Amino acid sequence: MLIRKFTSWPRRGRIVVLVVAGALIVALASSCAAVTVVPAAGAQAADWLRGIIGDEAVAQLENVVYQIQDDVQQVAYAVGIGRPSSPWQGTPVAAGQDAAAQDAAAQDAATQDAAAQDAAAQDAAAQTAAETAAAPTDSTPLGPTDLPPTLSPLASPTPGGAPTATSDAAVTTTLASTPTPVAQPTWSVQPLKPMGTLPEEGKWLGYLQNATGQVVAYRTFLQPDKHRPYAVVAIVAFNLSATRLHLVLGTLEPASDVAIARPGTIPAEDLRAGKLLATFNGGFKVAHGHFGVMVNGTAVVPPRDGMATVAFYDDGHITLGEWDPAVLSSTHIITWRQNGPLVIQDGQINPHTADTAPQDWGYTVPGGTAIWRSGIGISADGGTLYYIAGPSLTLPVLATAMQDAGMQQAMQLDINNFWVHFDAIQGPGLQATPLLDKMNNKIGRYLLAYPRDFFYVTADGP
Repeated sequence: MLIRKFTSWPRRGRIVVLVVAGALIVALASSCAAVTVVPAAGAQAADWLRGIIGDEAVAQLENVVYQIQDDVQQVAYAVGIGRPSSPWQGTPVAAGQDAAAQDAAAQDAATQDAAAQDAAAQDAAAQTAAETAAAPTDSTPLGPTDLPPTLSPLASPTPGGAPTATSDAAVTTTLASTPTPVAQPTWSVQPLKPMGTLPEEGKWLGYLQNATGQVVAYRTFLQPDKHRPYAVVAIVAFNLSATRLHLVLGTLEPASDVAIARPGTIPAEDLRAGKLLATFNGGFKVAHGHFGVMVNGTAVVPPRDGMATVAFYDDGHITLGEWDPAVLSSTHIITWRQNGPLVIQDGQINPHTADTAPQDWGYTVPGGTAIWRSGIGISADGGTLYYIAGPSLTLPVLATAMQDAGMQQAMQLDINNFWVHFDAIQGPGLQATPLLDKMNNKIGRYLLAYPRDFFYVTADGP
């Protein structure tokens, strides 16, 4: 029927339609190729196409491209072209070893040094006593204040208002997934159960240190998809008793008509060596789910009920849980970010991770598509923050890796190979080093003004 109508059009009109259709096909093909070859150009092309053919059409197109790419990879590995490999080398942390154990070792060394010094002093005093019959030397044992410090608790800024019974109850029952972390003597990072065949999988390596040389973050990797051995996911674990998470609003995203300053940069007091430890990507654009955002008390995008929410409190701690309107009654939450439903809730995988409902998971490629994905999670005791990311991940596989890593509550962040990015910040010059070698697109992007929202982590203390 449509063909008959089309052939009945004037010849000139048919030519115009064919030319326009051909141009669109070329543009679509070019953008699809760019997604893989030049990720930054692919991301820009996809945004341009969304303004022409709509979000859902571009998502469907991207799904086809990524499916073809995944099929090619599976065939390549099946015939022996390429092999999965460990993303990094290093000496794993021994089973049960943690930051406190390192501090204890340092304390033992300090105690031994102090004992040696005390013994030398006693010998000198004894010699003096023999000569002058002076009083015996002081042998008082070394006090706790003479030892190197252990993990310090989170520094707490002055609260913005006095708590009320209503607000405390609301926080407890709505984002009730993680308790407020308190100063604890230990911070454990237990080895993870391997999910694949790569050597050293699931074993933690010391990754980031604070200004005193204390390890405050570890990293490891998992091979979570038996059908895709090339899907290697990286995991970073941060000690929340020694670090702090922050959210930065992008210069353009999340888009909103609300009047608010948008420098898109890390504050100067945090953008310095020894303080800034890491930066990583935020969530979806507003158009891809309309998930809520509040920054420093200003609601930029209204919240959606039932969505996963990472919340920042005025005393510096964070929680991650399912949003409920009652949480609005708390004056102590100053910033929050949503990005779809919880992927892990109370240690269990959301059974709807394989669904394709765009109103829940965002108007992007479906959860069953194998692409770059990222997410964050929190441990059951609220003391450990996790960042997770990797290529060729379906949402169910990402969820399995999150659960295996020990995340009690977890949410997905951004997806696609250009937008998923994590940099470790090291050295006096704030050198940015990507977590994975394949994160080689615009390294150090979050050290300058950036159009999309992002997270960063600082060492606690001055």
